[in-house]
Amino acid sequence: MDLELISNNKEGADLYLTQMEARLNAISPALVQENIWSKTLLEEIPCFVNEYIAARSPISFVGIPETPSLELKLYWANLLSDPRMNSQSIVQRRRLPMSWLMECCENTLQKFEVTCIADIPHPEFPLKGSIGPSKKGHNKDLIASFILFDKKQNPNRSKVKINYTKSGELQEKEYTSPNITVVGDFHKKIIIQREQFQSLRKRNVLLLDDLYSEYHVRYKDLQKQKSSYVNLFQFPEWLRDAVREHILDKISHDELGPKTLPGYVGRFKHFSNFMHETFERPSPSSITDVLIGDMFVDWGNAKGLYGRNWYTDTLAMLATAARKWPDIWPGLTVSARSSKKIKNVHYKEGLGRLGYAQEGGGRAYSQRIVDELYSAVKHAPSPTPCVFTLIMGAGMRSEDGHAILFDCLDEDPNDADFMLLTFWQSKVSKWNVKPLHKNNKDHAQIINAIEEQRSAVIKRHGKKTKYLFPVFNGTHESFTSPTYTMGEIKKQCVSAGVLSDDGSPLSFSWHPLRHTKGTSMAKDGHDILSIMMELGHASPDMATVYINNRLELKKKALLQNGGGRFYTIEGEVDESVANLLVRKGQIRATRVCGGACTMPAQIGDWCEHANACYTCKHYRADAKDVDFFKNEKGAVINLIEEQQEELVALQENQQSRMSEITGRRLAKNKEIYKRLNDIVSSIEADGQYQGREQQARKTSLEDK
Repeated sequence: MDLELISNNKEGADLYLTQMEARLNAISPALVQENIWSKTLLEEIPCFVNEYIAARSPISFVGIPETPSLELKLYWANLLSDPRMNSQSIVQRRRLPMSWLMECCENTLQKFEVTCIADIPHPEFPLKGSIGPSKKGHNKDLIASFILFDKKQNPNRSKVKINYTKSGELQEKEYTSPNITVVGDFHKKIIIQREQFQSLRKRNVLLLDDLYSEYHVRYKDLQKQKSSYVNLFQFPEWLRDAVREHILDKISHDELGPKTLPGYVGRFKHFSNFMHETFERPSPSSITDVLIGDMFVDWGNAKGLYGRNWYTDTLAMLATAARKWPDIWPGLTVSARSSKKIKNVHYKEGLGRLGYAQEGGGRAYSQRIVDELYSAVKHAPSPTPCVFTLIMGAGMRSEDGHAILFDCLDEDPNDADFMLLTFWQSKVSKWNVKPLHKNNKDHAQIINAIEEQRSAVIKRHGKKTKYLFPVFNGTHESFTSPTYTMGEIKKQCVSAGVLSDDGSPLSFSWHPLRHTKGTSMAKDGHDILSIMMELGHASPDMATVYINNRLELKKKALLQNGGGRFYTIEGEVDESVANLLVRKGQIRATRVCGGACTMPAQIGDWCEHANACYTCKHYRADAKDVDFFKNEKGAVINLIEEQQEELVALQENQQSRMSEITGRRLAKNKEIYKRLNDIVSSIEADGQYQGREQQARKTSLEDK
């Protein structure tokens, strides 16, 4: 039944009363019959998990009118059944509001001219919808009424002060005590619980727990104290059914995940605002091809809306509505190509995902910033330093790094020198297993950080937990929030004076650490497939960001590193190396020891020369590494002398097979020595190039 009908007639009010009684009776008939819930009564109800209702402090509903009494009973039944609320502070914080309601409930309802708590106006749930940004917060008049009562009980109650960072400075803000705002929680939860009596396709408040299965278990764990929901009250009444039908349709086809849903629904607010700015009384009959294909695009451009999704998602929603209600919603012939008229205001390089990808490499932190961050993070409270080490070392997404499991690290059953780090990559829905070498300095740092965190968790909680960085709300285990750790790192950055590369205070966020990891891998010569697998990209094109024109493989960076001088093993200068960039999916130059390799290396290719670079025709020696090549020459000379002695001994002993093998190795090393000698002599020729210049075809990003 429509909420307005419930609010304004006796039949609707009686139905609401009956629904609440039925819900409570399903739990236990005693909940309806008794106005004082004792500890003994509550302990007899299996679904109640809260342990903090004392025998001397029962929950009393005495003196509260029937309808609000049932609303409050259902509120408490839901709270006592929720393991997240199994906390003494949560129960105690609600004692004073209950005393206020027992004493002042009738007067409060009369003040708002309603007969039940759910009918008290709430800024977040307007019956007629809202224009402009969605409103947050509680009913200020309701809070003010409770404050008057609280002052009599607690005249010295002060506001809560919280420190945070803004524009590179530590700031302080005052908030109303949660002992006051908890009244708003009563009000809000009672409105939401009334909505749940509607069928799913009629609700205006959709709990995400009702939309997604246990498959999305991590998202459920993210809901630490409050259940996430989609609020359709923010839309005008004529638009709600269309939005609801569209999102339920996409969810049923597994096209919309729980993390994406809130932002997806929020984009329809742009269309709602556009319609109300354009028409005095908007309705589906007002919608035409010209309105959507031209006027809506122009409106979005004028507002400077980012990306294209605000437009294309609206087109999809209107198409769903037209299929469902063809007699109400018009069937549009507007093409998605209309989105090409949207101005590029989001990314310099392009719109949406492509623009983001093309600019991604530029978001990496420089080595100076990384070093200063390591120093600053050491002073942050636990577990922030360990989280930072994990995300920086493995290139995880922030949520994946915070939600890593306690048993994420195990010995490699096939190699005693390695351990295996296993973590879930949420974006691609795959497990990533990262081998960590115990003797590698960077890997050992990750291993030690995890083992120290495990010991700290067991010491604190007395047992192994589900997550490596656990947070408990009541008896429900979740994981440390990325927002919390980011805030702590920001505070340390301000205290340590960490600056960005342009000299301004660093505004730390987690995601640039992924770009830093990807850029580092590209500089070390890893191919597209390796970077894609390591960072958990859904496709190779995202990994290409790090080996694109922002890396040292770009001509500018190569010229800086090698001074423009790259030599073949014959001592010839190859000027084309600086232009051998990423062309589509193909890497044309890969950094190797002492220079670069020009052998085409597409995804899955490998070096047939087994890294014998100095005899490989694809090798290009970097002029700045001349000292490296001199050392290599010395090592090869010593090896040649040893092999010559070994060969003589084998021939004298008539070991023909071994002497043949050693002879081949000796010949190969003599060839290596000759190539190294050519390289060194060419570099040291007083700046004069020996040999001819290769006229190789130049390659650039502009090539098609």
